[in-house]
Amino acid sequence: MVLGLGTALRGGAALGQPRQPLIVVLMHGKESALRSRVDGLTEGLRELGYVEGRHYRMEVRWSDNQVDRLPALARELLAKKPDVAVGAPVLSAQALHRESRTVPIVIANGAGAQRLGLIASLAHPGGNVTGIENQLDELSAKQFEFLREIVPNAKRVMTLSSGLGAAEPDVREGSRTAAKIYGITLIEALADSPAKLAQVSAVYERERCEALVVLLDPNVSSFRSEIIAMAASLRTPAVYPTLEYADDGGLIAYATDFGPLLRRAATYVDRILRGAKPGDLPVERPTKFELVINLKTAQMLGIKIPPSVLLRADRLIQ
Repeated sequence: MVLGLGTALRGGAALGQPRQPLIVVLMHGKESALRSRVDGLTEGLRELGYVEGRHYRMEVRWSDNQVDRLPALARELLAKKPDVAVGAPVLSAQALHRESRTVPIVIANGAGAQRLGLIASLAHPGGNVTGIENQLDELSAKQFEFLREIVPNAKRVMTLSSGLGAAEPDVREGSRTAAKIYGITLIEALADSPAKLAQVSAVYERERCEALVVLLDPNVSSFRSEIIAMAASLRTPAVYPTLEYADDGGLIAYATDFGPLLRRAATYVDRILRGAKPGDLPVERPTKFELVINLKTAQMLGIKIPPSVLLRADRLIQ
């Protein structure tokens, strides 16, 4: 299996072909907030027998949460003639795809690849893009389900996203559908940087909102600590879309674990380095989601989490 590739690479070096495969990674976000996701990719490669510096080289670029930097960073990375390019989330893969229709591109997380034309379908991607996509429909519905259980009387709920995500239309539609089911009035707020959160907070208070749902959006993940601090200052219950929020002090997070997701993306890199064509590799979606509850935050907010919710939690932060 993987050991065979390592052996082949070493054999190539002995035959006068010392060049190690180059893997380039384009990450949308801030390294300080999302570095663990790249670590997941390298861990996945290590589990498959790849040692960086021995079996491959890797170069990583970060957008610092600036969407307009992605095209230049994609060009910079592709100019290095990589064997595989990894993009996370889909916005990064889109930037790489705009620059090359031949370099294999692996999506490491995100959503909206088919909407943006990067793939023909999940089962048959077709071109030079494949990888892992997030599951969106279940996530939005579950966020509102848990919100209703912990604050059953909340009628006015704010959703927060950046307006820039590749899957923004799908995520918004999911939240609107869920709000209708529960008879909730939505106040939709946008923030693409921490500086915008003061305005969001003012709208929250002016509209007399009673809870917050942060939508799945890679652009807001990079300033999750500021969002958590805003929710704390408003003393509002909030449901979040990635597990890191709960670990950092958010009340409740329901999401897939990005660590295994990035490690799984490494298997795509492995198969492509072995000769597989991206268009022949079906795009996968996660099937396992976790519920994490921060009981310290619940106590601070004076919220009693119902036993029915506690029993379903995969992890409780005391």
